Parts: sequence; structure tokens; C-alpha cells
Amino acid sequence: MRYANASAPPTEAKVNDGPAPAGSISGIKVPRPSPGPIVPAFGPVPSHLYVLGERAGKKEHDQGIPFVGRAGQTLREWFDGAKLDLDNFRRWNVCIDYKPRNPKPLDWEIDRDRPAVVADIVRCQPNVIVAVGIHAIKWCLRREFDLGTEHGREVEVQIGDHKAVCVPVYHPSTYGRIERAERGKADVLTVARVLRGLIA
Repeated sequence: MRYANASAPPTEAKVNDGPAPAGSISGIKVPRPSPGPIVPAFGPVPSHLYVLGERAGKKEHDQGIPFVGRAGQTLREWFDGAKLDLDNFRRWNVCIDYKPRNPKPLDWEIDRDRPAVVADIVRCQPNVIVAVGIHAIKWCLRREFDLGTEHGREVEVQIGDHKAVCVPVYHPSTYGRIERAERGKADVLTVARVLRGLIA
């Protein structure tokens, strides 16, 4: 099995500095903003399962815990349906700081936070990594992918010097889209099956 190496540098460097500030000239680099407040990883160490999301929202920032906002509650329902307790597992995000209005993580922010996330995953030694949403999936797979065909499938990955099975999962923010929400529920059922098979 060929492993995706999450600690190796990407083959194609992409830098996204976000929108240029008002009055700047296109093409001129501007200083990147400082990180916002860090929302730390939460959950037991070690952990058989690691839930990796995108970025903390306001409720996560207020409580200092990933996946406690609206999307997190939907994910918890999906876990409950698969007879898994989200509180039994470690969880974090590929972008570890909070920004108001919860903007999508930029490539350079994800690259900035990668060493910390890799170190936490290696410390936890999970059997399964649940990659929630496109940014987390790309972080784990280290390549482009088609979510429509790869969600809910088992992919062996290497994070630092640790090998695990990654299961890409639709992001719970799709709760308003019935078809995608049903796919997300099915993805988590796959997570439960894979996890039980590995730790039985």
C-alpha cells in the first residue's frame, strides 16, 4: 500500500496570502496577519481515533474545545448513530487558531500549523483518523481528490512516522443538504466499522 506522507513538503508549493488590503497593488506581498487565539486539541492521549477538522468557530473559541458548535453537534449525532462517543476520542483542526466569522483556512495557515498537528497525532498514535471536510482530507491525503468518490473509503496514510487509516468524511456543515448529510452519516458508520476491526 502506498502511503501519503503528511510530514513531507508538498510537491507543488502553493501560497495563498488571502485578499490584498485596500489600496495595495496587486502582486505585492503584504505581511501575513498574526495567528488568532489558539483552540487546543482536546481528548484523551493516546486515542484509538483522531477527529481532524478545519478551523474552530466562535463556540469552540469560547469553550476552548473543538467540535462543540453547530457542526460539532451534528457530527456528535452522526457518531451517536454509529454507537461511538465523540468524547472518547482526540479532536483538533488543521488550522488551530480562531478568526472571527470562521474564514476558510488558507494554504499558508495550514502549512504554519502542520508541525503542531503532526506532533499531536504522532503522540496520540490513533488507529483511525477521521478527516472531516475538504481541508482536513487534503491535509491527510496530501493530494487532490474527488470527495464524491473518495468519501467514506479507507486510505492508509503516514503522518510523521505514524501509519494510520484515514476515512474522509463529509463536513457536518452539510446538515442542510439532505443527500450530503446522509453521506456523512454513512461515512461515520464506515469509521465505526474500520475502528472496531482494527482494535478487536
